[in-house]
Amino acid sequence: MIPTEESAAPLDGILQLLRQFRTGAMETSDLLRSSRLVVESNTKQLENPKAVLEYVDFFLDLIGRTVADLDRLAAELPERVERAHLELLRQLANNAAAEQRRCLIFRDKWINKPLPYEQMRSVLNQISTDSRDQLTEYKNLLGAADRLEALVGAPQKPADDEGKLGRRELFTKWFGK
Repeated sequence: MIPTEESAAPLDGILQLLRQFRTGAMETSDLLRSSRLVVESNTKQLENPKAVLEYVDFFLDLIGRTVADLDRLAAELPERVERAHLELLRQLANNAAAEQRRCLIFRDKWINKPLPYEQMRSVLNQISTDSRDQLTEYKNLLGAADRLEALVGAPQKPADDEGKLGRRELFTKWFGK
């Protein structure tokens, strides 16, 4: 669907939301990178610095891929709005929800216990909080998907389904009401 003048205002709001999500993601990425540097410089004070670095790297990669998807959406939406766009937003939100468990496991395994060097707890907490908060923000992409869906309109049946009856319609046709 090519946006018209009347759909431009709602589309501008969605584009603004995408820019806000992107900005927040980049800020979180910067925070995680600085925390990563602290971890790298204090590896002897952590029980398993490799696990912490892998956790941070996972989220840096996730954020990077999400930012790339948001950039692509922001570039494509002014030209055309497609169902694939809102499905991508929903997929990003669903992926974030699925990764919440990773945050819990990290907290349980590396933070919620006595640490050999308690001064590292604040760094680990910050890493956990930053990644969890970013995932929570990504879950809000569902709202952007819903707003975009209002622009796209109701789903259309594929052309090959024309003339086919659903189960209910078929029984109603055969047996009546």
